[in-house]
Amino acid sequence: MSKLLILGGGAFLLAIGALVWRSSQAPATERPFEIKNVPPQAAPLCPWREPEADLKRFFPNATRYEVETLILSGSRGELAERLGRIPTGDENALRLYRVFQETELLGCVMTQRVKGEYGAIELVLGLDTRKRICGMRLQRMREPEPVAHALENSEWLGSFTGKDAASAWKIGVDLPEVPTEARVSAEAVVHGARSLLVLLEVGDRETGLASKSPHH
Repeated sequence: MSKLLILGGGAFLLAIGALVWRSSQAPATERPFEIKNVPPQAAPLCPWREPEADLKRFFPNATRYEVETLILSGSRGELAERLGRIPTGDENALRLYRVFQETELLGCVMTQRVKGEYGAIELVLGLDTRKRICGMRLQRMREPEPVAHALENSEWLGSFTGKDAASAWKIGVDLPEVPTEARVSAEAVVHGARSLLVLLEVGDRETGLASKSPHH
């Protein structure tokens, strides 16, 4: 009886050893199962790439800024009406940078990534305390030279100064015309800038541009 137990136990151990050996020989990339429905990753927020230079450009007297996020998910109905379209998932929240001279609020800076005809275009907007544009810069784009030249034209960029969410925002009306080859990307820039101002106006209605505690 003991011999049978010993033989049975030996066979069991051999079987286990074989399974372990086969597992060790499996390709490193093999998985017992695969997740098919991985949730899509949210698009990364557009970074503010040159804060010091932009602060000097838009707010020469600035001494610090604070990062703030406004939650807009509860205002999607109003946003859809104001924007003239359904807000994107990225527009459920708004990242902004409140700018101060010591304790005095000067305004804020916002960034936005829009889809130009040839790739992403990154906008940087400076706004005063009345939510009007006091400066705008395109910090990155992939447009060909003729299009980039038109979009970075100082007269065209300068025409955004003073605009707020209620402005007309129409090329050829309150914004200068652009060459035909730059029209698609120029419209994307216009819509992106206006969208930021609408998002800020809706999200900032209750809190207002009030002074905060120091962050930088």
